[in-house]
Amino acid sequence: MSLSPDITGPSSPPAGPIRRPTRRSVLAPPRPSVVDAALAIARRWCAGHVIDGAPALAHAVRVAVLLGRHLPDAPPPLIAATLLHDIPDYTGPDALAAEVGDRCGTATLVTLWLIHGEHIAMDQYRHDPAAATRRLTLLRPDIAATLAADKVISLSYVLGGARHAPDVHAYWADRRAFLLLVPYFRDFLAATAPHLPDGLADQLGDLVREAGRALVLAAHLPAHQPH
Repeated sequence: MSLSPDITGPSSPPAGPIRRPTRRSVLAPPRPSVVDAALAIARRWCAGHVIDGAPALAHAVRVAVLLGRHLPDAPPPLIAATLLHDIPDYTGPDALAAEVGDRCGTATLVTLWLIHGEHIAMDQYRHDPAAATRRLTLLRPDIAATLAADKVISLSYVLGGARHAPDVHAYWADRRAFLLLVPYFRDFLAATAPHLPDGLADQLGDLVREAGRALVLAAHLPAHQPH
């Protein structure tokens, strides 16, 4: 499946009589060479993988574009690492380090591992939420923003599906793993919000609150009987 040509292009101007300059997407050409290299690597390693009901590359692009809207001056290595943020799940660390380090540089590789390091906090959260939350407060602001953008994209997909589900009970019954993450999402937001761009923190906050309402709803629904 090919990406829609406007995914990496400039955003559309706002409707209305006042014409403001469009904000250039961080993925709009011409791109920095490190971003082009990251796109090529992501395209190859993401092939065959699906995230949020779409090709994994499309997810990576959406996260990078959203991050760029909130951090328009984001350095190219951060955008490159954002495009690659799911790649550690698809290949071994040695192969990843060799290719990313060679083609995208050390700054991109270090940033990628810092982004992927959230998995440590998520694993720790299961048995020591307070320690995991303290770890999240120490994230670099740019890393926190990347992780927040990733959550905005994924939560928007899951919660959007619930809004359009013909049977919301069945929908949430099939997504228990997501519901179990809601407390983590709340604590992630609390730990990182002071360091996020205001608009991004607001977006994530709205989605986390909606996820919390879904958790309450699921807890009060009668037991779901599979068909």
